[in-house]
Amino acid sequence: MTNRFLRGFVSCGFVGFVPFLPGTVCSALGCLLLYWFPAFFGHPLAVLGSVALAVLSVRHLGLPEGEDPRYVVIDEMAGILVTMVGHAATPANLLIGFILFRAFDILKPYPIKKIERLPGAWGIVADDVAAALLSNIILTLLGRIW
Repeated sequence: MTNRFLRGFVSCGFVGFVPFLPGTVCSALGCLLLYWFPAFFGHPLAVLGSVALAVLSVRHLGLPEGEDPRYVVIDEMAGILVTMVGHAATPANLLIGFILFRAFDILKPYPIKKIERLPGAWGIVADDVAAALLSNIILTLLGRIW
């Protein structure tokens, strides 16, 4: 795997190199993909595959311990997919899921902050998955209330 290909992959087609809020832009791209291709991107196997690919690709970058470059946004893509598992890709669900996921990913409440400290690629990806799981649970609860 060439370094350019790997950088393109972990940056979600170089979206991670946008100069402003690359993680948020990548999460929005994930929402668009879910809206356009809900059968593929909303499938649990696609979600599991995206998380596995995120871990493997970040690991193969060979980043020094504790480093999480801004351009690595594949974990945000995996996170928004995990957020939306089991939910219809309606505009309302996508908007609420997006807001919840970005809020938890940025604010990192307990235990997300602790999970972020896992070594290497695990910490880079696991905090986003934890934020996504929390977002998914809240989205589920909101759906039951409404």
